[in-house]
Amino acid sequence: MRRIGLVLAAALVACEASVAPSPTPIPSPIPTASVTPSSASPPPIVAREETPRLLLSIPYAPPTIEGLGATATRVGGVTARGPSSLAVDENDRMYIWDRARLRVVVYSGGKFERAISLPYVEQEADALLVDGDRLYLRAVSYLSGTIEYEIDTATGALLRATSTDAGSIYPRRRGRPQPSPTHDSFGADAAGLDYWYTSIPQIAQSRYERVDLVRGVLAYAVEPAPEKLIDAYARADGALFELAADYGGVGSVYVYALLAPSAAPAPSSSPVSATAPPVAFGRPVPDRLTATLAGAGSIDLDARSRTAVWWLASLVKERTDLAVAPQEPLLVARWTDGSRLEVVVSGGLLFADGKIYFGPATAYEQLAAYALATPSRLAELASRGATIRIADLPGVQRALTAAEIAELRASLSKGFGVSEGELPFMLEFPFPMYEIVLGDVVIRLHGDDYGSLGEGQRRIAAFVHDGTLDDLARRWLPAPALGVEDPRSLFLAEKVSFEQPGYFDLEDISRWKASLVRALNAEPGDPQSPEPAGEPPATLVFRFPSGRVETVIVSPGSFSYRGRVIALHGVMYLVYYRGVP
Repeated sequence: MRRIGLVLAAALVACEASVAPSPTPIPSPIPTASVTPSSASPPPIVAREETPRLLLSIPYAPPTIEGLGATATRVGGVTARGPSSLAVDENDRMYIWDRARLRVVVYSGGKFERAISLPYVEQEADALLVDGDRLYLRAVSYLSGTIEYEIDTATGALLRATSTDAGSIYPRRRGRPQPSPTHDSFGADAAGLDYWYTSIPQIAQSRYERVDLVRGVLAYAVEPAPEKLIDAYARADGALFELAADYGGVGSVYVYALLAPSAAPAPSSSPVSATAPPVAFGRPVPDRLTATLAGAGSIDLDARSRTAVWWLASLVKERTDLAVAPQEPLLVARWTDGSRLEVVVSGGLLFADGKIYFGPATAYEQLAAYALATPSRLAELASRGATIRIADLPGVQRALTAAEIAELRASLSKGFGVSEGELPFMLEFPFPMYEIVLGDVVIRLHGDDYGSLGEGQRRIAAFVHDGTLDDLARRWLPAPALGVEDPRSLFLAEKVSFEQPGYFDLEDISRWKASLVRALNAEPGDPQSPEPAGEPPATLVFRFPSGRVETVIVSPGSFSYRGRVIALHGVMYLVYYRGVP
């Protein structure tokens, strides 16, 4: 019987195989088979290790338009800081947020391509992301929340600024890797794969990982430059890159390729629909916006800057719980209908129409300073005439000749703007301190490559020149000989020692020579303000390379010099230089 059953089954299968399908099949219910899931677990994934490759190395010095800047070290433990974020597009073009120069620098094929100035972005911004023709940056304020920027890659125009109270405008998740006891998830690609920065304390090592949240780690690379990490960037196709650097201002900046793409290049996000122009204080972008800084003059901002200011101002909220007195306006807005609005700025506070506003942006003065310090503007101002002077010697100045102005303009024309944070930090200005006056604009020279504009409490403007300007200033106006009877001749001393009964015996305070001499030659203070109480007279001994020695005795309200008593209220405060390194 079993043999007969097998034969019948084989015949039945043969008959079914030989039947041709009907040209007009009649629908009929199709029974569904019950499938029992397999109980076997998928095989474990073996993570693939990849080897980092160095793509780019950029030295900090000398300061050039093709390089990257760094903010200078400051007293109080503020260390130098260089660029803070990286992005790489689908063509391997690298974008670096150069915060010390308020720009994104673009490198292609290992070479400088161009720089995109972004003076309206908060200096501490990071999380740079490139998506098609858009750049994104994010700045976090511990006082007033977070601001995100959407920027046109071609022009640097601010297309949109938002407070993250309304959600992120980033096309995909983007963070910055942070050390963590286990791992830190800092980004995702277009396929939804996660990217982790993982610490392995057993071998004192950190590594980058591409992670499928269901299956586990797919690939990893050991951190190529330990303790030099600045940022890491996961591209949409899964390629991973690191930005690293030696300490800011010393050594170089590096870009590494860490992980190869995990998928075909993903298309850019769909183009964002046009955003309505910003509205601030109930008004549209002004037709004219003038920015003014003391010592730097005034400038009408271009259309790109006007729109950026208005985007930032559109994020403010009125505050009625603050009692702060406004000062002089930084910005004056005008419209073609004849209306006018003065805007006073104080950090994140704005004063307009008698109201106080508070917002996440503080870059208004920064943007104004950047525009005012544009070397091309300074070169144009110089064409109308210029005067050079030594700030510590009133009356020591002269007008520049036509040939000297041509040299000045040539030096300025090769410069570029930076933030004030990149200016070389000096506890005091050396003597002689040169200034170049262009009408109401005063350029002060800093070291061999930098200049600044502006004075008072507001942010100052800064720029880099071609390095010859200091040499030209010394040639145009050499420091004059100062007679020994003139207390200003103390600027030429080499050593200064300090002695005060009960405190120090001949302490060397030569480090503060210029500050001491400037104080001795200052305008008399207010006689009604108190002097330090209970301080005995102090002796300052100035020694010169020629062997000359001068002794200055400081007493309440006056000091003695070469047998003369010179009244100077407030001079007794100089005793507080004792013990200062």
